[in-house]
Amino acid sequence: MLLHAQQRIRVAVAGDFMCHDTQIAAALQEASKGKETYDFTSCYDHISPLIQKADFAFGNLETVLAGKRERYTGYPMFNSPDAYAVALKNAGFDALTTANNHSYDRRYVGIQRTLKVLDSLGIPHTGTTESKQERSKPLVVNVAGIRLGIIAFTYNLNDGPPPQQYRTTVNIIDTALIRADIAFLRSLPAQERPDIILASVHWGSEYELQPRADQRAFADWLVRAGANALLGAHPHVVQTVEKQDFVQVLDGKLDTIAYPVVYSMGNFISAQRTKPRDAGSLVWLDIAKDSVSGRAKIIGQGFTPTYVWRPRTSTGKLGYKVLSVPQALKELEVNPSAYPADVAKRLQEVQRDITKQFSTPTNAFRLIE
Repeated sequence: MLLHAQQRIRVAVAGDFMCHDTQIAAALQEASKGKETYDFTSCYDHISPLIQKADFAFGNLETVLAGKRERYTGYPMFNSPDAYAVALKNAGFDALTTANNHSYDRRYVGIQRTLKVLDSLGIPHTGTTESKQERSKPLVVNVAGIRLGIIAFTYNLNDGPPPQQYRTTVNIIDTALIRADIAFLRSLPAQERPDIILASVHWGSEYELQPRADQRAFADWLVRAGANALLGAHPHVVQTVEKQDFVQVLDGKLDTIAYPVVYSMGNFISAQRTKPRDAGSLVWLDIAKDSVSGRAKIIGQGFTPTYVWRPRTSTGKLGYKVLSVPQALKELEVNPSAYPADVAKRLQEVQRDITKQFSTPTNAFRLIE
C-alpha cells in the first residue's frame, strides 16, 4: 500500500509509573498551616521536553490515588498523593492505563477515587472502572486525524481476582474478553472506529530480561486477533523486543504490516535501585494514514533509554529525576562534570544494555534522542 502520508503522528509509550515510600517523602513540601502538600514536578524536568515532542503519550499508572485518609504508602500496597498524577499530566502524558497487579491495592475505594481524580484532571484512561456491571471500555482518541484504540489488561491482582461483586472493575487477561474489546472497537461507526489498536499488557515474570514461551505464544495470538502493537509492562526491567511482519492482500496487492511486540518497557519511574531496575525505556511508534484509502499503519518504531537518577538538594534531601539517557550523555560530552562519575558510568551501561534489548534482526527499533 502506497502511503501518501498526509497524516502522520508519533506516539510515545512508557512502562510503569511507580511510587515507593521514598518517592512520597521526596515529594513532600514544607508543611503550610499543618497541611501536607506534595509536588512530583521535578521528577520529569529532564525528560518532559522529549515527551512533549510526541503527538500522544501514555503509560501505566501502577499505583492508586485513594486519598490521604487511606494513608500514602509505597510497596506492597501502593497509594499515592493526587499530585503524582498532576505531575504526569504536566510532564506531557495524555492518557494512562490503570490495569495492573496493584489496581486493587486499596480495594474498591482505590479504583473509584483514582478514576475520579483522573477525570477531574482531564486524563483519559482505560483498564479499570467503578462499574459493578460492565468492564472498562477501550479508550479511543483522535490524534491529528488518526484514531487510536487502546485496550489494557493485567495478568491478575496481587491477591488474586477481586471479589465477585467487583469482578468487572479490573481488566484481567482473558482471550474472550480481549476479543470482545477488539470486536467492540471494530463495530464502532466509521467516524469513531480506531485506525490502529494498541494493547497495553501487564504481564510476565519480574526481573527476567527475556520473555517466556507462553508470552511469545500469547503475543502471536494477540496480533492475529487484531492488535497492531503490544506494549508490555510489569517485569520492572526492559525485555527484548520483536517485530513481527505479516503479509496480507490489500486492494489486490501484497502489503507487509509490521507488528511491534515490546514485552516489557521496564520502570519509567520507581525507587528500585538494583540493576537494571533503575532503568527503563520510552517506546516510539510512527503512524501514518493514507489520504486516499484512509488506511493507517505503523511505519516506524524507536526507543529512548531512561534512567532514574537520585540527586540530593543543597539541604541533603533525596530527589528522583527521570533522565533521557541519550540527552544526558550529550550533556556529559559538553560538561564531563554534569553528573557524578558513578552516574555517568551507569548512563553508559544503560545506553548499551537497553540498545541491545531493542536490537532485532532487522534493526527495526531506532534510537530516539
